[in-house]
Amino acid sequence: MTGFYLNCILFVVFYGMINMQMKFTDILAVLSGLAIFLYGMEVMGSGFKHMAGGKLQDFLEKLTKKPIVALLSGMLVTALVQSSGATTSMLVSFVNAGIMKVSQTVYVILGSNIGTTITGHLMALDVGLVAPFLAFIGVCLIMFIKNDKLNAVGEIMMGLGFIFIGMDTMSGGLKPLGNSEFFLKLLSNMQNPFFGILVGFVLTTIVQSSSASLGIIQSLAKSNLVGIKDVMFFNLGQNIGSCTTAMLASLSFNRDAKRVSIINFTFNICNAILFTILYSFLPFDKWYEMIAPGSVVKQIAMMHTITNVITSTVLFPFARALSKIAYLIIPDQGSEKKLQPEITQAANIENNAVFNIYGINIEISNMFDIVKANIHKSLDAILEHYSAIDEVKNNEKEVNLINKGISKNLSLLMASNINMQESKEAATLFSINVDLERMSDHALNIAEAGDDLVRSDLSFSVDAYDEIHELSQLLLDSLQMVDHLIETGDCDVIERINANEEKIDDLCIRYRDIEIGRMKKDTDEAESGVVYTEMLIDIERIGDHIINVAESLCESYQDQ
Repeated sequence: MTGFYLNCILFVVFYGMINMQMKFTDILAVLSGLAIFLYGMEVMGSGFKHMAGGKLQDFLEKLTKKPIVALLSGMLVTALVQSSGATTSMLVSFVNAGIMKVSQTVYVILGSNIGTTITGHLMALDVGLVAPFLAFIGVCLIMFIKNDKLNAVGEIMMGLGFIFIGMDTMSGGLKPLGNSEFFLKLLSNMQNPFFGILVGFVLTTIVQSSSASLGIIQSLAKSNLVGIKDVMFFNLGQNIGSCTTAMLASLSFNRDAKRVSIINFTFNICNAILFTILYSFLPFDKWYEMIAPGSVVKQIAMMHTITNVITSTVLFPFARALSKIAYLIIPDQGSEKKLQPEITQAANIENNAVFNIYGINIEISNMFDIVKANIHKSLDAILEHYSAIDEVKNNEKEVNLINKGISKNLSLLMASNINMQESKEAATLFSINVDLERMSDHALNIAEAGDDLVRSDLSFSVDAYDEIHELSQLLLDSLQMVDHLIETGDCDVIERINANEEKIDDLCIRYRDIEIGRMKKDTDEAESGVVYTEMLIDIERIGDHIINVAESLCESYQDQ
């Protein structure tokens, strides 16, 4: 695929030299300007992400609660990462991992298509000679100051400076096009809806970035080579071309992940159809000129925002219909739709720690629910004298899958270029992941003990059952407190969990001594007594891991 895009770029280069009166130095100026521009976009997006830090995660956690919140969150996240393709690719990864349902992504996509238009307004700023100074100050903040927040500010300033330098460089290289009859004819043809949309789609698909193609058009506008009327249909095709990133990202993923990219594609097709009709009957070009008189660059930025805002507003009440269209295009083929609890592969977004941490947090929550269920089932099986081994074993396999997926993702994450805050969060999640997996192992041991009792037709004494019941209540109360901690962030529950854990430790020692005394007095108690004393070890260890999880969570909340 990379070879295809390289061939397309080389074709455009040589075609420009032959037909558009561009010298080789002009072509180099355009390509180098585009490279500087794209690098500036990448660095600035990275700076915004580092500036937001873990706060982005809080916004993402609200995605599924209310449609309007999901739309606003999609706008904000896309504005920060400076790429609707990155946001959609993130959604593709989340759906593929079973973190979100397809229907929950629709409003986020509507918002992301509005958020991506902020790029055009940034590029429309007239900073002139200030751009090199922005880049220089940004580099100084990154190289000479050891502070995460100031480093993030430096990335934003450097990225912004590079964006303007890149645009100026492209603009200079594109100036000879004003003397090209071929180019002027091409511009006149772009006012044809079909041709304009096609050119916008092809260019954006080649450069794999709607921001890059928008930068090229705004550079042409800066050189007074295009007017707003020349690029109206081009902009519609550009939006469709921006879908190719997520479409390519979804190819190796499951059917639900592919549906997310279809929803984004459908949005932009609707955008193109709606505004092709509106442009044919209403003088939008005059309105754009009135909004930003004398500046085609600003008119292009306003056009991009207005078209996407109107389309999102029109489609907002029909969000479910967009989801249904995706299911019609990619049907289930008889397969049952359900969330998969395990991480199947890492999120397909480079250097995006916040999104990965968000996904891992949800996987940890899924894992905790399964571990809780296993502890409940294994203890109930002991107290009610039945075997729950098959169900607990199946859950244990699921826990192991999640554990491996999280460990792999966290290892890759910690080996990547992440800031101090993200590194702390990753380390905390790694610790919780280990504790939950071990809790599940101990729950399996208890379930196996229950199965042995049933198979051997053994039982404990009445007093032993009372003791197990008391220990069970303490464990379940601690698990409930961890649930409360996860939901509210209230670290005051640590005292209660700690008190429960100390009581469990004391009771396990006392009950072990009592059981040994019972075994000495009654030989029939000997065989079941061994099972009981081993089970006390598992209960004690589960209590230890619960307090570890609670303390790790509180440390994480206090660091944010």
